Amino acid sequence: MIAYSEGIGYNLDYRHHDSRLPVLLMMHGFMGSGAAFRQFAERLSNHCNPLLIDLAGHGHTKTPAKTELFKTSRQVSQLRSVLSRFRFEKLIGYGYSMGGRLLIQLAVKHPGLFSGLFIESSHCGLESEKQRALRRQKDEERARSIETDFQSFVDRWLDLPLFSQTPDHQKEVYRTIMLAQDPALLACSLRGFGTGSMPSVCDQLQRLRSPLYLMAGEQDRKYVHRMSAMSKNCNDCSLHIVQKAGHRAHADCPEEIINIIKHTLETRYHV
Repeated sequence: MIAYSEGIGYNLDYRHHDSRLPVLLMMHGFMGSGAAFRQFAERLSNHCNPLLIDLAGHGHTKTPAKTELFKTSRQVSQLRSVLSRFRFEKLIGYGYSMGGRLLIQLAVKHPGLFSGLFIESSHCGLESEKQRALRRQKDEERARSIETDFQSFVDRWLDLPLFSQTPDHQKEVYRTIMLAQDPALLACSLRGFGTGSMPSVCDQLQRLRSPLYLMAGEQDRKYVHRMSAMSKNCNDCSLHIVQKAGHRAHADCPEEIINIIKHTLETRYHV
């Protein structure tokens, strides 16, 4: 289904099975789409009603090529508008990387919206302006590279050490998803909602009314450190280090991620 907000037609895949179960909103990473979580939606159907979304500029979501539409406040407002139309009784979020950053921003702005948050390989923002400025410069370089030779950019991206633990068949799944994207919109996404453009909300995590379930791959030392630091700013938070996984833990070790979600839904939400 398509839900519009600010001229963006968000593509949603809502797998409604049982109204007694919570809804699990799954938000993908940069150059991804809801299709990356289809196997999870099928495997989790006895524990939740999965809601897969293509974020702005990604997948089948219809997005004008206007950088301002991708800014943090605009995307938060758009998603709040879309989700409010469903009036879910119990909504739980799952966000990976870029999707995790956006999910944290949404939850901080609207602290009563979610009953819980699964955050994979993500963070609450860069706290110094110097760090953000350097990252904006890097994001701009990546945006220009995408606009110049998109296929070469995808090849280099898949070869990053962050993704070295991902099995070859999962790399091919992601390659297919990435090459189907619109390079102009990905460039807008980097300029509007890159890590350097997103405000830090690390000092606001205690405002959250819902528990956080943080996950990081053992081999992704940078995010193990970041998420360990983030866990200390939360009132109700747990951190899972996924063994033999890198940045893309859900693709590297899907069984463990699925088991974490199922166990949490059973013990914390009694499904």
